[in-house]
Amino acid sequence: MKPTFLLAVVTLLHFLPAGPSCVFGAEDGSATEAEIKEALAELPAADRTAAEAQRYCPVMQDHRLGSMGAPVKVAVDGQAVFVCCKSCSKKAQADPKATLATVKKLKKVAAALTKLSPEDLKLAEAQRFCAVEEENLLGSMGKPVKLLIEGQPVFLCCAGCQAAAKAEPKKTLAKVKELTGGNE
Repeated sequence: MKPTFLLAVVTLLHFLPAGPSCVFGAEDGSATEAEIKEALAELPAADRTAAEAQRYCPVMQDHRLGSMGAPVKVAVDGQAVFVCCKSCSKKAQADPKATLATVKKLKKVAAALTKLSPEDLKLAEAQRFCAVEEENLLGSMGKPVKLLIEGQPVFLCCAGCQAAAKAEPKKTLAKVKELTGGNE
């Protein structure tokens, strides 16, 4: 190989996101629970607890912490924040107020979701948003409400959405299918 080619490759690699998990593997943030648990286990105990309480990246909010390897700890206005990968670090620090507000919201959501059974937690995380008020993250208004429509579990942000969900069952089930990518 010519030295100029090697220099070009090294230069290109310098500009790629850090860490193999950002370049290869689960770049979309998808990972199994076992992979997430394994990545979180790489953190010191106190950091792991904080990352688990936050649960999602404040920059790429559809990425579970640990879904792209060990989460990265970043100082934002003197507060520890976890992001899914090194690429999100600068974005998290660019707007500290927004990042800290998002982390606060994510912690509230994560705390509410822990009140669900492990089976329901898995289903609620796959759905992520209310089937009626689709801009509301499940858990943003406390423990999500679960109901069965035509034998299928549906999660709602609050009890106030139950009547609307039941009034149009086919529309509600279609929304759940859309939110879960058809994996309900």
